[in-house]
Amino acid sequence: MRQKYMLINLNIKGVNGMLITNKLIKFKKMLIKIPKETGNVWDLSENSAGVSLSFSSNTSNLLIRWTLKNHFKMHHMTDVGVSGFDLYQKKNNEWHFISTGIPNDLKNETYLFKGLQKELKHYRIHFPLYNTLTDLELGFDSNSRIEIINKNSPSLIFYGTSITQGGCASRPGLAYTNIISRKLNRNCINLGFSGNGHLEISIAHILAKIDDAIFIIDCMWNIDEKIVIKNTKPFINALRSKIKNFKSSIIFHEQYLSNLNHPDKKFIKSVIKKNKALKKQIDNEINIGAKNLHLIEQDGCINKDTEATVDGVHFNDLGFERYSEHLISKLREIQLI
Repeated sequence: MRQKYMLINLNIKGVNGMLITNKLIKFKKMLIKIPKETGNVWDLSENSAGVSLSFSSNTSNLLIRWTLKNHFKMHHMTDVGVSGFDLYQKKNNEWHFISTGIPNDLKNETYLFKGLQKELKHYRIHFPLYNTLTDLELGFDSNSRIEIINKNSPSLIFYGTSITQGGCASRPGLAYTNIISRKLNRNCINLGFSGNGHLEISIAHILAKIDDAIFIIDCMWNIDEKIVIKNTKPFINALRSKIKNFKSSIIFHEQYLSNLNHPDKKFIKSVIKKNKALKKQIDNEINIGAKNLHLIEQDGCINKDTEATVDGVHFNDLGFERYSEHLISKLREIQLI
């Protein structure tokens, strides 16, 4: 006999980390809409990277059913990271990984757990990093309790590249923004756009519309020294163009080096030169009176050894763990968390 379930379509109020448009299950990476004229960024904004759902329930079984927009795959990233889900449980004030929702096709259905003791537990589901959901349902025991949990602290807004989006975590919960969200119990909005993150002034004007946030800018892999010099100041000015965000904290992060002993010395020198250009831009702004503007240097970021990436650029799970620890440590040093 088939188990009876309550099938729940997720709504805006229950989702952390991204936003929702006029459709029930169409996710946007912003609290406001990204204009279509931003091209590829528009398409990437529909990916659910950084979205999570936190809830308490005493259900014994949890079914997840989801439909994907496309069969997107990457050669250096797992299908679970690209198009799947993972589930965590909070116990003794710490999050513990429980299970994954592994995609098999555009339409998918699986249990995240079955036959647990019927007692109230706190869960979090992390959504796909590199695909777009067109439909999502969760199935709970028909007689179970369900309570959606929202985080009300100021959001950490991460704007960056494919690395910020989550490439190449083995599962969604291991992207660094999701690790930081769990460790700090903060709402982290992931605005990582693969192949983009060029310090676009148009994006800064969009970000400026977000209230009560800390902005972390991590674009260095996808820009050169000329763009650093040309765009850093205008980007900061645009981000602070709204009176409500004039005093918002803005943190830039240098480009990290995963292997200081790499034989391509020309590349290493170019990164060091680009990081120096960024530091000069930030120092210039601080010297003329800019407040709450910070630079996090890459030293000690992930370069304890050479094992933190899949390709010399994109983090593996070890790299994401190290990077999240590095950012948390630096945010505490400047007393932002």
